[in-house]
Order: sequence, then structure tokens, then C-alpha cells
Amino acid sequence: MSGLLRRDAVLRLKVETDLARAVDTAARRRGQTVSEFVRQSVRAQLQADGVSLPPLDVAVQREAA
Repeated sequence: MSGLLRRDAVLRLKVETDLARAVDTAARRRGQTVSEFVRQSVRAQLQADGVSLPPLDVAVQREAA
């Protein structure tokens, strides 16, 4: 499974309707799915908060976008 990123965990949350619409709009503007946009946003915030995360493989990032 070299080069593949396992995504076997599901994170569910409720948000305000306006936030859901804003996320959808931002994802579409970037040409991403909502899931990919949220994954990248959460990862960026965790890193900004000093949480260590393993690096993503560049090839996997391109495939997921």
C-alpha cells in the first residue's frame, strides 16, 4: 500500500448552516471536495496549535484534491 493514505476514521460534527455553506463555497473555489478542504483546514490549525502530525505524501495530496 505504498503511497496510499488510509482514511478509515470518520469525524462527524454539526455546524451552523452558514458555516456549512461557507465551507462548501471555499472548497468549490479551490476545486476540492468538502472533505479534502476540511482535512486540510483542520490539519493546518492543529499544526498552528503545535500539534505534531506526520507529513502527507505529496502524491497523495495531489490525488485527493
